[in-house]
Amino acid sequence: MKNIGIILLAFLPLLGYAQISGTVSTFENNKKTPLPGANVFWEGTETGTTTDENGKYIIDRVPESSTLSVSFIGFKAESKVIISRTGTTNFIMLPAESELSEVDVVGRVDATSIDLTSAELTYKIDDKELRKAACCNLSESFETNASVDVAFTDAVTGTRQIEMLGLAGKYALIQRENIPFARGLNANTGLTYIPGPFVQSIQLTKGLSSVLNGYESVTGQINVEFYKPETAPALMFNAFANQGGRMEANVISGVDINDKISTAFLLHGSLNPRINDVNNDGFVDMPTNSQINLNNRWHYKGDNGWEGQIGISAIQSDKLGGQTAYAKSDSPADSLWGFESHGNRIELFGKNGYVFQDEAFRSLGLMYSFSYQDHNGRFGQRKHYGEQKSAYFNSVFQDIIGTTAHKYRAGISLQIDDVTDQLSEINTEGFLYNQKRQEIVPGAYAEYTFEPDVKFTLVAGLRADYNSFYEQAFVTPRLNLRYMPTENTTVRIGGGRGQRSPNVVAENLNLLASSRVMNYNRMDKYMAEIAWNTGASISQNIPVGDKKIVLNVDAFYTWFENKLVADLDFDPTQAYFINAQGSKSLSVLAQADYEVFKNFDWRLAYKYLNTQDEFINGLAASYLIPTHRAFTNFGYRTENGWKFDLTLNWFGEKRLPDTELSPAEFQQQPYSDDFFTVNAQINKSFKNGLELFVGADNLLNYRQDNPIVNAENPNDAYFDTNFTWAPIFGRNIYAGLYYTLDKKKK
Repeated sequence: MKNIGIILLAFLPLLGYAQISGTVSTFENNKKTPLPGANVFWEGTETGTTTDENGKYIIDRVPESSTLSVSFIGFKAESKVIISRTGTTNFIMLPAESELSEVDVVGRVDATSIDLTSAELTYKIDDKELRKAACCNLSESFETNASVDVAFTDAVTGTRQIEMLGLAGKYALIQRENIPFARGLNANTGLTYIPGPFVQSIQLTKGLSSVLNGYESVTGQINVEFYKPETAPALMFNAFANQGGRMEANVISGVDINDKISTAFLLHGSLNPRINDVNNDGFVDMPTNSQINLNNRWHYKGDNGWEGQIGISAIQSDKLGGQTAYAKSDSPADSLWGFESHGNRIELFGKNGYVFQDEAFRSLGLMYSFSYQDHNGRFGQRKHYGEQKSAYFNSVFQDIIGTTAHKYRAGISLQIDDVTDQLSEINTEGFLYNQKRQEIVPGAYAEYTFEPDVKFTLVAGLRADYNSFYEQAFVTPRLNLRYMPTENTTVRIGGGRGQRSPNVVAENLNLLASSRVMNYNRMDKYMAEIAWNTGASISQNIPVGDKKIVLNVDAFYTWFENKLVADLDFDPTQAYFINAQGSKSLSVLAQADYEVFKNFDWRLAYKYLNTQDEFINGLAASYLIPTHRAFTNFGYRTENGWKFDLTLNWFGEKRLPDTELSPAEFQQQPYSDDFFTVNAQINKSFKNGLELFVGADNLLNYRQDNPIVNAENPNDAYFDTNFTWAPIFGRNIYAGLYYTLDKKKK
């Protein structure tokens, strides 16, 4: 293990995968001369930059345009079509033959857009979309995105879990800048470790993503891009508070040391000391909590094609909840039911890349990550301890075969996980569950892209990985196709295989917020979860006068060869864990976006989910997944900096665990009610970089009256908090501000 770590440390950090860099020059007296201050921008968008004193630029790749243009007064404008996601593009500008008038380039970048050039169904979400919600952490940042649902796992721990394609977020590959992040011990809680203000953009891919990112994605991929040293403002400060007592502050600062080295500091602190019990059931509605999150990274850009970054992050998170008497007392009685959670995470990560100077489409990227995290939790009289040590390395070599119509990427990877997952009883020796495992997974992959023109793309990938714990090789095939029969129509189809290692206790901590006995007798053995996914989508632009309706319809079907399922139906006092074959999920989504009139946007979406698990008594609907889901969002902005946002959500009924065998007083309805929620926010931006916002979640104050079964007797066998299907706290008003100071242009 140590030798592997030493080898991996030899690889310096890797470049970002979605940036174009280069120089802008002219000729004076037959000598090549840089042009500082030249405008570099993507045609038809607002994304642009200017060259520095050496004529150099770096610009983020955007999905809306593939034409990169350069303008400078007194010179002829130049444009180039960019096919690759990264690389070097240099411009030589010639003096204009006649005097040029200044041209204003006016465009608009949507806060959320579909990458029409990608063979996968990929949404790009920028920080403008994230700011439509309170956006305290990433698990709370998808209120206006129909592809991702967010729900509380129980009525005690306050854990928000995302869902994609009708399945829990652990089946999506969640990365921070193409490095795996929310996995293992923090598969269900990792998004709470990502403060919303840290995020510059998100790429959300539905269905199976590229094989170069690994084999763990089943339902999709969420890749989060933090503010980088070269893109971070000189200073950004964010503060937030809500009526529940939650307070947060975030600081981001980017510093250019010189034209080659830059750094960024990202700091987050949050605190909620208030004990709330709105429904008077004797339990804290949301646990009191605190979190400190630090991130520092350095970026280096050389003159010879090398570029890299290295960073470190550290996180500490604490929560306290359960009965209000337990949360208020410094020395609570043993008979009180309490919840505590203490977690730490530290990570060293890096990237390094080289673009071959004589081969614009040939590049090599290396990335690595070393992380340690732990969790100590108390759930009544039970406690959980988890620990994970991980090392990750991936290499990406890409080039063309003859022409740009034929591209390929290939590389090798290594994932090492040393995991401890334990459950025990307080003041009792031994373990209720104890797993210690070490997985060493070397892998290799190759991916071929055929793109003869802008209308058609084929991406075929294959990877092979050997898992030392299972003593088994896994083969992961994936295929994605994109075809544009017209300029307004894009059709996609794709599919493939994915697998992951479950963490039995760590991924089911919500079940410990009850008196259910964790029963592992029906687990044949510890097995990898294996699933297949296939999907199709159509994106259609429908002209309406001088505007257009952007319509997207997609359907995905997922089925499992093996899935770890917790059966809560068979016995209301037990949670049986089984290795199930045959679990499946069908997801169909239709979404329309339309600019009704200038600066007034309307989004309407409907989703149908049919998710089923193979339980002990046979196939049945999964718990707490609404069959029908819809929402509409209205956004309006004025020319003087006002923004208004309103979202109406409708959640259809959800299946609840079967309680027919429970005593009559503890029996629950088989399905929840359907319900509506409304979220609203008002922003005001000022020219000095200040932005103020005020809003309300759950404006209609809809609440589930009795989310906890048998709350009066938490030590009774029928105490259960896993029937939470709607908000508990009710209306939550918040306010905050952003202040941004951009870097001075050189």
